[in-house]
Amino acid sequence: MKFKISHLIKTYPITFFAVVALFTASVVTAAKGVLLPLAIGEAALSVVLAVSAILKMHNEFRIIKNAVLSLNASLSDKDMLKYFPLPAIICKANGKILWYNDLFKTNVIRTRQPKEDNISVFTGGTDLSKLTAENRFSASYDGRDYTVISGTVDCSGDNCTVLYFVDDTDLKSIVREYRMSKPAVALIAVDSIDEFYRVYKESEYAEITSAVERLTENWFSEFSGVFRKLGTGRFIAIVPESELEKMISKKFNVLENVRTYTYNGATVGITLSAGVGRGDNLSDAESAARQALDMALGRGGDQVAVKDNDKYTFFGGVSKGVEKRTKVRTRVVASAMSELIRNASNVVIIGHKFSDLDSVGAAYGMYKAALALGKDAKIVVNRKTTLAQPLIDFIEKSDDDCFVSPITGERLIVKKTLLIVVDTHKADFVDSKNVYDKAQSVIVIDHHRKTVDYINNAVIFYHEPHASSACEMVTELLQYINKRPVADSLCATALMSGIMLDTKEFVLRAGVRTFEAAAYLRSRGADTVTVKSFFANSMESRKLRGMVVMNAEMYRSCAISVTDIESNDIRVVCAQAADELLSVSGVDASFVIFKTDDIVNISARSMGKVNVQLIMEALGGGGHQTMAAVQLKGVTESEIKNMLKTAIDNYYSNL
Repeated sequence: MKFKISHLIKTYPITFFAVVALFTASVVTAAKGVLLPLAIGEAALSVVLAVSAILKMHNEFRIIKNAVLSLNASLSDKDMLKYFPLPAIICKANGKILWYNDLFKTNVIRTRQPKEDNISVFTGGTDLSKLTAENRFSASYDGRDYTVISGTVDCSGDNCTVLYFVDDTDLKSIVREYRMSKPAVALIAVDSIDEFYRVYKESEYAEITSAVERLTENWFSEFSGVFRKLGTGRFIAIVPESELEKMISKKFNVLENVRTYTYNGATVGITLSAGVGRGDNLSDAESAARQALDMALGRGGDQVAVKDNDKYTFFGGVSKGVEKRTKVRTRVVASAMSELIRNASNVVIIGHKFSDLDSVGAAYGMYKAALALGKDAKIVVNRKTTLAQPLIDFIEKSDDDCFVSPITGERLIVKKTLLIVVDTHKADFVDSKNVYDKAQSVIVIDHHRKTVDYINNAVIFYHEPHASSACEMVTELLQYINKRPVADSLCATALMSGIMLDTKEFVLRAGVRTFEAAAYLRSRGADTVTVKSFFANSMESRKLRGMVVMNAEMYRSCAISVTDIESNDIRVVCAQAADELLSVSGVDASFVIFKTDDIVNISARSMGKVNVQLIMEALGGGGHQTMAAVQLKGVTESEIKNMLKTAIDNYYSNL
């Protein structure tokens, strides 16, 4: 390549001017006599040339600037886009195609002429307004993948959309191949396998466990990967992402295979739980799998939890959890709690929003435990929203100094305060979020099935999804938390009310340990007649409950009632109406929709055949298998009713 001074001037003008200036200065300095005028003339000429070059450069920049501005100003001109180096297409706001350039015809349409003149043909059917909410989105057409960049153009006074299609099929194929090859780890556990050891003979137990292992191994052998046994009832599988996608497409039907296993003509009832973790490497995937397995077990077992970063996806969870009868963990937790209480400066107990008998009863039980261990304690209750006012009034007749407002509760929180959260494990659902946020040490006691937004900074997270109620869990703790009996007749009555509420008077979710706890409370002086009075309603509330029941309609074995009644006891009325609807023949689950202020609520109940927790969770709520709820803002009752029907359809389709 030839070296040209003009090229140097155009490419490196500043360097050239600097060299000329230095050269001229040296000549003027060194020149004497006759040469001095010549040197001065040379310097003057250099200055003139430099000024001329600067003016020329400025003029060129001005021309380029005007060209760019004119280009932007004339974007509505199709001729400009005709020679654009990318496939481009112009369409109206409704998606109708107005024009496209030759590159779009050659590289995108190719030999396939679209049957419609709407841009949705090239964007997978998605509406244009949703796509252009972002300036960049992905689209596929005729086996090719594109990244599409959107902008606006002026079409004779109307705003139109111009889309530029960048063909990145090969790059996306590489990304897809890389993602499909990433490892996924699955940890599988047989639920409560020790319980079956107590029920069956050793030879029968060995045959059952071997059959379950064969079912599990045969299912995983359908996919490419590694499957190994870690111990009795525990397995690990390592598969690429591509195989995990196949498992997900089958909805992990290994759960159904194991659940329906029969021995000697009878269904055993054994179930599997699995945690699947995704990650960039095996270490991250294995760690995520452990967290996912804990989540699956915390939600009652018989399900698969797939963890991808902070997002969980669940499969299964349609059967009842198997009750664990051992109390070893209860003794260990009670010992650890007593140590934390002794080391705390004071104790604050709090339940969930719209506190009920179970929440307040469990809180009062832990309040008595703290007093027995020599610590000052208070219970935070929002009296404006509580549903347990009869119990609060009953307790205050004998102990009028235990309940405080959320504002007072905030002032009680100091550095060494121990906060005990009962009957909920969600930080956003405690009776006062400010009280929770100020506390540094937290204990959680809850029986609801675990959700993804659980309190993850608890010193002790005592979670038993197989327990009937928080009061049942607290009753067991009180038997081990102190050497001397903690519960007096008042405390026993409060705890009994919570158990009776959540078991519907020992009808639902009442296991062996539930009756053991009730027997212990009865021995400590629990008054069941007083407890029954807590459930009494006024004549007006009973009439309103009848109206809610009358408004119900059937949908796929579910009773759905939408009510617009106004009452201070609307939450209690609707919850009781949901319970009453279960007594109707053919109703497997009931849902009552009602509004409080600007929030639309659903109170859901079932007898166990339908897992209402999964249905409510699909709408953003949660709860238990037979009792759940959700609260939503910004929707109407009719909208949430349609959303509920969709959630019910999805639930039945996943069975």
